[in-house]
Amino acid sequence: TERGLENEHLRVTFAGDGTLSMEDKDVGGGVFRGGTGGAHAVVLDDPSDTWSHNVRAYTKEVGAFGSARFRVLENGPLRATLRVRTSYGASSLQTDWMLYAGARTLEARVTLDWHEHLKILKFSFPVDVQNPRPTYEIAYGFKVRKTEGDEDAGQRWIDLAGDRAGKPYGLAIINDAKYGYSVQDNDLRVSIARGAVYAQHDPHKLEPDGEYLWQDQGEQTFRLLLAPHAGAWQDAGIVHLAEELTAPAAVLYQGIHPGQRPPAASFLSVDAPNVVVSVVKKAEDGDDLIIRCYETAGREAKTTLNLGLVNRHWTGAFRPLEIKTLRVPRSGGEIREVNALEH
Repeated sequence: TERGLENEHLRVTFAGDGTLSMEDKDVGGGVFRGGTGGAHAVVLDDPSDTWSHNVRAYTKEVGAFGSARFRVLENGPLRATLRVRTSYGASSLQTDWMLYAGARTLEARVTLDWHEHLKILKFSFPVDVQNPRPTYEIAYGFKVRKTEGDEDAGQRWIDLAGDRAGKPYGLAIINDAKYGYSVQDNDLRVSIARGAVYAQHDPHKLEPDGEYLWQDQGEQTFRLLLAPHAGAWQDAGIVHLAEELTAPAAVLYQGIHPGQRPPAASFLSVDAPNVVVSVVKKAEDGDDLIIRCYETAGREAKTTLNLGLVNRHWTGAFRPLEIKTLRVPRSGGEIREVNALEH
């Protein structure tokens, strides 16, 4: 409808300011804290320099995007898409919310036209859990941090989980372009855009009538994926969802014709859900292949890599968060575990 999306698992409704409420039908409750909406586009004061020297957190709210307009873009058997347009000052925000049949995730395709100065834009997600515990993706792993509102770096996803009715529950936000986050108690926030002066360095002060170049001005696009989940994030496939969002499989339509190849095949597959292949490359010396993979969930794993591209396989054990680099001779021979220098 003009104000809502629904499938077997999720019911999403939108308020007049563009924020959304999300009911998780599988657990029978709302994802966000009662009376507050998710994806609230909050504008905060940010008078700091380009690198925000001596700033630990952005806390002073000065406004928010609002006055939403709604339009149904798609309403079919595979997915429905609802476009929400909001504005603040000289800036505009367009979000296409997409819900697929059978999906437990809600996708947002966002276009922001940003023209604010000395302000920062954050998306707020007040998750309805007790004893919240934020987990940030970092390079080849994850890090649990405190809920004190500090601005912290992360990679493709952040998860805020806690207790609900005596059971674990949480919400992961996955994105393809933003790497700053903060969590104050239950409020998970994703940093979207700043309006600082380009290349200004503290203690240099801005002149009231000065001419400056400002960061993040103009149009930008990015995607978000909201993934509510019962249980731990490790069991909800968050890392795999991040891979699917940020590195989708390329599709090339070649036409219909006879051939000898099977209808389906794989160049490379991994049979452990918590092991991810991050690199496939040619060796720095010689024609061997280098395959780098790591354990994602902080749990031990035993896995088999099936290398269809060279008709080989390898079986091995991973310690929690272990990174392995494998050297694969193309012409046969032992697949060896090597160090990061490929030795």
